[in-house]
Amino acid sequence: MKFTIGWLKDHLDTKFKDNQIIEKLTDVGLEVESFEKVSSDLDNFKVAKIINADQHPNADKLKVCVVDIGQQNTIKVVCGAPNAKKDLLTVYAGPGSVIPKNNMKLTVSKIRGVTSYGMLCSESELNLSDESEGITELKSNEYSDKVGKNFFKNNTEKVIDLSITPNRPDCLGVRGVARDLAAAGVGKLKNISNIKIKNSGPQKIKVSITKDKNQGCTIFGSCLIKDVTNKESPKWLKDKIISLGQKPISAIVDITNYVMLDLNRPLHAYDADKIDKEIIVRNSKKGETFEALDNKEYKLDNDMCVISDKSGVLGLGGIIGGTRSGTEFNTKNILLESAYFSPRSIRKTSKLLNIDTDAKFRFERGIDPQSIEIGLDKAAQLITKICGGKVSKFDVQSIRKVKKNKIKFKISLFEKITGFKIKDKEVIKILIDLGFKVSKKKSELELTTPSWRPDITQPIDIVEEIVRIKGYNNIETLEPEKNRIKDTLNKQQKLFHFLQRSVASKGYFETVTWSFTDSKINNLFKENYKEIKIVNPISSDLDVLRNSIFPNLAFYLKKNLDRGFRDISLCEIGPIFKDNKPGEQLTVIGGIKSGKISRLNWNEQNRLVDVFDAKKRYNSDLNRSWI
Repeated sequence: MKFTIGWLKDHLDTKFKDNQIIEKLTDVGLEVESFEKVSSDLDNFKVAKIINADQHPNADKLKVCVVDIGQQNTIKVVCGAPNAKKDLLTVYAGPGSVIPKNNMKLTVSKIRGVTSYGMLCSESELNLSDESEGITELKSNEYSDKVGKNFFKNNTEKVIDLSITPNRPDCLGVRGVARDLAAAGVGKLKNISNIKIKNSGPQKIKVSITKDKNQGCTIFGSCLIKDVTNKESPKWLKDKIISLGQKPISAIVDITNYVMLDLNRPLHAYDADKIDKEIIVRNSKKGETFEALDNKEYKLDNDMCVISDKSGVLGLGGIIGGTRSGTEFNTKNILLESAYFSPRSIRKTSKLLNIDTDAKFRFERGIDPQSIEIGLDKAAQLITKICGGKVSKFDVQSIRKVKKNKIKFKISLFEKITGFKIKDKEVIKILIDLGFKVSKKKSELELTTPSWRPDITQPIDIVEEIVRIKGYNNIETLEPEKNRIKDTLNKQQKLFHFLQRSVASKGYFETVTWSFTDSKINNLFKENYKEIKIVNPISSDLDVLRNSIFPNLAFYLKKNLDRGFRDISLCEIGPIFKDNKPGEQLTVIGGIKSGKISRLNWNEQNRLVDVFDAKKRYNSDLNRSWI
């Protein structure tokens, strides 16, 4: 998740300095990967000095210049400027640079038989003035000590890059990050500006959600915006998009991307004039195809959630739109979509089709189902402000009610788990600041979790929320007990380590893998155990808890074989899962072998490993395989 401090302050009223904000982000569990400026195309333009300017051997009006570009690097540039001469300070653009005046991208090229590495630029080419007769001449008293440095100043803000864990989808939007910081005392969360839009009547394009089995869309909100003038985005919007390393496309597309990053609310804009009669949200049929905005054609399987009209598929719900209904600069009327798609549906479809988009990344982790109208409102405000147009009333279709998750929380549980106590009033304030609805009854709180936090389901989750906002540094550090009389390990732990050593002594290398695995591999080993799907997997190919120790062992055995390793013996000790209820798991140990026996033994003929080798070595001194 990337954003700038300035963008953060659109939602957070704070007097904290940048480094204090960065430190507090880490304290509340939002790991900061980096905090630095994003490179610009103009960073490729360097102050340079001409060392020599010799006549081109095959052209009277060209010169071959030896140019110092800093850091003891010199290159050759063929130049036709009359003022190119020895010791001149000028501006150099290397291969890959894009000239501001004409957007020409430079490459290494041969000019009359001499290879030229980039070019020396005139003021006109740099959009500094209309002067195009010669290359830029820089004053020696100002630039003599700046050879090799950037000619243009990078005025972009520094960008914060957060590593967001899968359980925090709310922080994939800038407002979610601001909310956490406000709860931690960094500032005050600003209210979202509520500017009433004048509605120009009902949304006239019919929308229906079919009640198919496993329907992936439960809410579909939309509004029609007529008579827009699509154009390039204003500078402030372009700067926000560019600061994240993305390329501005058009005002309408940039606004939908901006709202997604700002509020964690993915949107999609259709050219309303390209929609055939109505919008139908349904499951796909095997063999249907459509061309997506990434210019690839996808062949669909059964039960993929699609947005369609009377002519066919317009897009994959929550993943990617199609070219047939895409907006362009000549688009006059748009249908704006704000919907809720189930994480399971998004994950399944994107995995089968191998599609990865920003919207998919957010929907598969869990979007706030109550942000439908907020997203439409914000985007409609910006579109009418920048592109003009008239907005219809919002049309929200729903086939399922949003359930509110309620938790009863005993305040004493916090001290029991963390070892320190805070006042009841502070507990309540932290929870309210995080978006909880709180009702106190004696020593117990009745909580309604915010709709943007699907990960909070039980009292222990509440403890985690309070302690991360209050500060993990409040947890007392206890030194290990000296001269301990009792055994450090219990009987089960001793057996665990004994089994590790026993199998390792037979030549097996121990592996440590995830407790989850790919359902396709798991099905080969699961026996009669129930498949346990993960609601919010960290990766689309790690979607179930393993029913056996062997799926991951087999996967990594193949991975090593594919990389050229031979004669492999791997083992692992860890949990397998029979059901999703507490206690329905076993700790087991397993081993797997591949390759040849005695491959390098001069005294014995080599042969392929078989089941008896594994049995003899693995079970020779083990009489149980679980604890």
